Amino acid sequence: MNRRSLVRPFIAIGGAVLLTGGAVLVVSVFVLTRTDAAELVGGPPLGAVLSEQDRRDLDAADVSRGAAPPPVDPAVDLRDPSAVARAYLAAANGLTAADSGHTQLRAAGYAVPGSPPATVGVLVLDPPPAGSVRTAQVRTLELLTTDRGDRRRGYRAAVETATGPPESPAAVHLITCYVVLARQPNGQWLVAADTPESEQEIP
Repeated sequence: MNRRSLVRPFIAIGGAVLLTGGAVLVVSVFVLTRTDAAELVGGPPLGAVLSEQDRRDLDAADVSRGAAPPPVDPAVDLRDPSAVARAYLAAANGLTAADSGHTQLRAAGYAVPGSPPATVGVLVLDPPPAGSVRTAQVRTLELLTTDRGDRRRGYRAAVETATGPPESPAAVHLITCYVVLARQPNGQWLVAADTPESEQEIP
């Protein structure tokens, strides 16, 4: 099964709470404080939470930080939060066999500087086998909530991944993800937090 596990941050969004693999994830209704605002514009990163499975996997092998992130796609309008969310999720969920043993930072350019998505990236626990690649695309993106000043937005996305050798049949999975974007002082929107909730295989 294609399981992409992130260092799961507590998302400071106020109301609804999801229980996923024993970790409590706050994913709806933003509550803004001065500390929150500082974090989202480049202050200290949001806190991170690891599941027990993540801890076991990390104990089993050393994991280093991946290669520096590439530049963002110039075709992506960073003032459009939906476009940023789609670009981030596609880059974060795409993997190659070479990603084994370290984190993957190809989506970091779409993340708030200093946040876990920008500094840690994706913890790769199940890279594709040699000769295979994993591509990702966002099938649906739903706006769940915004804060009163429209400085933060929370989305739910259905991300389809396809794993297999190039030009060959692929194993397809659908991942439900939650992603939080923060509007920066220059008007750009960047990802502050991201976590997968569930996954299913598509026949």
